[in-house]
Order: sequence, then C-alpha cells, then structure tokens
Amino acid sequence: MIDVLVISGSKSDDKITKKATDTLEKLGVSYSVEIASAHREPERVKDIVTKTESKVIIAIAGLAAALPGVVASYTQKPVIGVPVSAALNGLDALLSIAQMPKGIPVATVGIDNGQNAAYLAARILGIETKSSKPPRTYAESGVNEELVSEGLKVLGKYVKESFLQGEVTQDYGHYANTVKISDDLCIAMSTDGVGSKVLIAELASRYDTIGIDCVAMNVNDLICIGAMPVGFVDYLASEEPLPTAILDEIGKGLLQGCKDSGIPILGGETAILPDMIKGVNGPGLDLAGTAVGIANPSELIDGSQIQQGDAIIGIASNGIHSNGFTLARKVLLSKYKITDTLPSGLTVADELLRPTMIYVRHFKALKDAGLDVRGIAHITGSGFKKILRLGSFKFNIDNVPQPEEIFELIKQTGNVEWKEMFTTFNNGVGLVIVVPQKDKERALKVLGKLDTVFEMGQVESSDDPRVEIVPYGVTIK
Repeated sequence: MIDVLVISGSKSDDKITKKATDTLEKLGVSYSVEIASAHREPERVKDIVTKTESKVIIAIAGLAAALPGVVASYTQKPVIGVPVSAALNGLDALLSIAQMPKGIPVATVGIDNGQNAAYLAARILGIETKSSKPPRTYAESGVNEELVSEGLKVLGKYVKESFLQGEVTQDYGHYANTVKISDDLCIAMSTDGVGSKVLIAELASRYDTIGIDCVAMNVNDLICIGAMPVGFVDYLASEEPLPTAILDEIGKGLLQGCKDSGIPILGGETAILPDMIKGVNGPGLDLAGTAVGIANPSELIDGSQIQQGDAIIGIASNGIHSNGFTLARKVLLSKYKITDTLPSGLTVADELLRPTMIYVRHFKALKDAGLDVRGIAHITGSGFKKILRLGSFKFNIDNVPQPEEIFELIKQTGNVEWKEMFTTFNNGVGLVIVVPQKDKERALKVLGKLDTVFEMGQVESSDDPRVEIVPYGVTIK
C-alpha cells in the first residue's frame, strides 16, 4: 500500500514530478507515479483516482491545469495541485487550480514547487517534516525516562497491593514476576512490545523480523528471573485490517521467535483501532506479546545471591535490538534515507530491522552445565542501568566491546554523549550474567560455544549503588 499518488498531465512535467518524489523519498513516504491527461484521457484519470489506495494525491499540471480539479471531483481524499510554468509562466495554471468551486477543494502550492507538495502531503499524513538538529538525548526525542519512572511508581502502588491475592515471589520492578503454585512450581509471566521499531518496519514495508523481536523481548525477560519459557501469546492492533502479505510476514517472525525459544504460540488477539493508531507508511500497527514460564522456587534468580568479587560476563547483541528507537530513528533519519547503504554494505532498514537476539538457549546451556548463575540482566530500555536491578552493588565494568557501526553512527550523527548511549542502547551487549569467580571460566567456555562473550568486570560492595563503565568514564546510578 502506498501513501501518496503523484499524477501528472504530461511526461513533460517529469522535472516537477521528480521534485515531489525526491522529497517524498527523503521523508520516507511511499508513493506511486501515473501520467494521465484530464483532457485527452478523462476515463483513465477517473480509473486511476477511484482505484488508488493512496491517502493523499498530488496532481501536477500546466496551462489550463484541469487535472487537479478533475481528480478532486472523483475523490474525497486530499488533493494537492502543483501548477507548472508554461506560456504565461504558470500564472494560468496557478489560477486554474486555486479558483476551484465550493465543495471541491484543491490545496495549491507555488508554481513548479513539487517539493512543497510533498512536504504538505507528509504533514497531512502526520509525518514530521521539520528540518532541525537531531535530538541528543532520549528525553529530547520525546521519551523522558524520569517521567516514565514517576508513572511507574503510581501504578506500582496498585501492583504491590495485588500481591496479597497470591504468593508472589519477586518484588515489583524486576524483569518478570512469578506466583507460587506449589512447593516445586512457580508460574512466571512477562509482557512487552516491539515499540517504535514498528515504524521502521512501516517505512521499509518489511515486517518479517518484528515478530522475532516481540517474542525475544518477553522470553529474554523471563530467563532473567530463572524461569524457563513454555508458551507465548501475541496482541496485534492496527489502524485497519492488515493486508494478508503483512500478516504473513508478522506470523513468520512470531513463529521463528517461538521456534528459537522452543515454545508454542498459544493464541493471541487482534484489534482494529482506526481512531487510535496511525501509520507512517501504509496501515499503522502495534505488536506486543506475553510469555509464560515455569520454575522451581529454588531455581529463581533475583540477584540476592550476588557477592563481592563475582564476575560480570556479557553476551553480544545483534545491533540495537528493540529499545531506544525513538532516539535512533530521529537521529539517523535526520541524515539518511531508509534505503541508504551504510559503510557496512547494509541499508539503514536492514541494520535497524535486525531481530533481537533470543538468549533462551544460552540460559539452558548454563543450567545444563550446573553453573551457579547469581544474576541475569537483559540490556533493553535504560541500557546498562538495567544491571542495577540485580542489587545494591558497584558493578565495575572495565571491558566492553568496541561498539558496532550502528552505535557509532547514532553517536556521531546526533552528537550523543557516551552516558546517554549507555543508558539508552545496549552498545553491543545484549545480556549480562553474574557468576562467582570459580565458575567464570566454565561460564565463558559454555557461552562461547554459542556466541561472542566478554569478560566485563566484577561486582564490588558499595553504599552507593552504581554501574561504572571505566573505559568511557561513565557512571550510571
């Protein structure tokens, strides 16, 4: 599905058409182009306009410039007319388009100004078109973590009060939580979504990986408390009924994510919410899910067993995963188009749509090896600050991997400070494991058979809980 139909009356208008389409590409807006004359091919014009699925139409014409008005008479969609200079320097076309009768409006831009037609179409679609410096922080991009934390405190009161209704084993605010069913069984649950990474999928018209992200964000949280995932359900909300091709791609991703986790999809829910969800390129959607896990109460991991001197181990990420996209998107798209090729040889879309790593097999390998895992942190929203969920210690990190190209691009393009990078993105580390020093070498060996791993540092006692990322001089509290 395309957002904008660009129709011109003659091939001689190609230069003006290109002004419009180049700008639409820059803004990440999908479009199609048609050439049809309102005077010579009125039936063809009618057929094109009445059959298009676009949300906005740009009509380009010169001389008598009947095309925009004719197009407007066939549709209730917004029509933007672009007058083309000709014998009277375009004044004839401008007046022809601007002076439409009541009830058949046509928005009119300047003579030969195809760029403004594209900018106006983007604004009608609700797409940001301002030319400004990219945001340097997550807060500047529109996500204020302090306000989010305040909101969670409000909800947390009611969550904690509900704990009286069952034997809850974890405190509020961990990655997931469990309720004790019997002396040897706890049921764990986690819920999360793909977030604004969906907007990249919409811009790229590619939906084959976001299903994997949806599963990964949930099962990775479950293993952080020592629970083994056993099932998954999804929630898909959309602006309108989605085309079967899009549903097929999303479904394949969900299936792949669940295969990688060794769990079934137990069902889900769909909702059509045209008044709530708006897309940036085609129909808008939101994808979230819930994973269920099980554990023996004695196997739960909450960081309470962590001791001074324990080793901190990191497992590599697969790019940005599914967090920080509000900042990443606004920074990168201020300089690059979604189709641009990066130095790595990948397009912006390919890089940003890498699916989140699923770490269930890593967790299973540690369990099978009988290792004493004392803490697991999934590096998602808030970045390395997530490690503080494991306890009131100083987590001294003196070795981190060289950030991948995508993180360097975000930092350089947005002039983002290192502390912001480490409290927004994973910077190459998707999962952190804490084990006693005696198990460190075995843990590195077990995990190294599955992925790239890093010996990152050790835990120290402290009255001032924090994460110290020594190579970058970053302190996170």
